[in-house]
Amino acid sequence: MNTPQDSDFRDGMPFLGSRLWIDFVNSAPVALGDFLATAEGWQRWRAAARLDTDKAGAGDLAATHALRGSLSRLFENLMSGTAPQPGDLARLNGLLAAQATHPHLEWRDGTLKVEERSSGGGGPLAAIAADFVDFAAHHEPARLRHCANPECSLVFYDTARNGTRRWCSMAACGNRHKVRSHRMRVAAVSSS
Repeated sequence: MNTPQDSDFRDGMPFLGSRLWIDFVNSAPVALGDFLATAEGWQRWRAAARLDTDKAGAGDLAATHALRGSLSRLFENLMSGTAPQPGDLARLNGLLAAQATHPHLEWRDGTLKVEERSSGGGGPLAAIAADFVDFAAHHEPARLRHCANPECSLVFYDTARNGTRRWCSMAACGNRHKVRSHRMRVAAVSSS
């Protein structure tokens, strides 16, 4: 999971959504193009996202794009409180089914502990789907946002304590807004 302290951009790609699945949705920003248009771009994005790039079965591009489309729609569904399309849920459930888990016993602190362990099956698409499921179980829909810059297509989850984040990135869109507002004030003062 990204935190506000993580870099907003890695290898020129935006990672500012505060969650892996939201960063995946943001992998085709209007201003920068589709980072997942090629197999090389998908591998580069996985490396920047710190997902396993060596795993066989990283998913073909059609499956990758289909998951991104489903997650984009699910973002909007969560934000608006509307019912998701059954196909979007089926796509995620299919990926989650491939991510096998099993109980694991361990002796720790003088007690027998049982915990669920993942076999790592399913690859990076399953990891992204699992991040969405974790998010869906604990999110606050009021904190899902679109960047306030009308020219920006990025989305994010507001993790600020007061819940007032407006920009995908203060360094990018927030700064542009500040500069634009300052220039408009200066122009208004000089023309009066």
